[in-house]
Amino acid sequence: MEGRVYPSRLLLLDWYDHYARELPWRENPEPWPVLLSEFILQQTKMEVGLGYWKKMYKRFPTLHEMSISTLEEVMLLWQGCGYYARARNLHKLSVIISSRDPPIIPSDPKELEKLPGIGPYTSAAIASISFEVPIAAVDGNVKRIFSRLNAIEHPNSTDVQEWANISLDENRPGDWNQALMELGAIVCTPRAPKCNSCPVSENCKARFTDDPAKYPASKRRSSTKVNGHALVISSPEGIVLSQRKGSQLGGLWGVPITEDPNGLEALCIDHKIHSPEKVGEIHHAFSHRDFHLQVWKVDVLKGGIRSDSVPISRLDQRILDAAGCGES
Repeated sequence: MEGRVYPSRLLLLDWYDHYARELPWRENPEPWPVLLSEFILQQTKMEVGLGYWKKMYKRFPTLHEMSISTLEEVMLLWQGCGYYARARNLHKLSVIISSRDPPIIPSDPKELEKLPGIGPYTSAAIASISFEVPIAAVDGNVKRIFSRLNAIEHPNSTDVQEWANISLDENRPGDWNQALMELGAIVCTPRAPKCNSCPVSENCKARFTDDPAKYPASKRRSSTKVNGHALVISSPEGIVLSQRKGSQLGGLWGVPITEDPNGLEALCIDHKIHSPEKVGEIHHAFSHRDFHLQVWKVDVLKGGIRSDSVPISRLDQRILDAAGCGES
């Protein structure tokens, strides 16, 4: 790509060797710990994801251990990490691979992409880091570095991938991909890039503008506002919960909810409840949906389960807390 700025392989890899964060899957870049890290960190920040990785890896030190567990156990450990489709896909993937002969994670990126929850970036990351396959992995960090080095506000995905392919150090592809991502995570950050600490900023075009952080241009987040009601039915035995369906919260348990602002009466009829008491309101934002729920509570004599015995979402935990029913 004529006229493009590329990072120096020598300078960036030297920086990575000296300053990269010490992460357990980097110490042991075997396929399973690396795959687990990629699933967890897809949409979770490192400071949060590291704790979840340690918890999951301690319980499932091998892919086989996860494959013989229940989805509910995986979801319970994943609880609070969000984007629960990742956990469902991770468990499904472990079952698929364990049924094969031999039961090993493939090294071919195209074969990896056939597995649940693995797209082009994740397949390239696993293949390069664990198997040293010379393939470029492009995530948001890499896109940002391309955008800033070349001062392009609206980078095209095809151009970024081509740039990454040309930039790739084929002798150390796993380290190279991680070096670019590490640079984006701790130096070339979204809002406050540390240009004076950047090992490849000498020819960076954005650095010599009035605001390097404007590259790439931010996309406005659009979301749907949901106004509804949540019904907490409490007894000495616990809370009435049921397993949710759908892509967002499927596999988790939760209280009855209606997304209809006029749907409280129907919700009560469905659960044979009369005269619930309003105990609060919550606002909870997902990636594209903002929930504004009025929380209602009613006490009954029997029924329900302990809320800490099943995996529930942060949304439901906040509902229970608003009703004074959160488990300690």
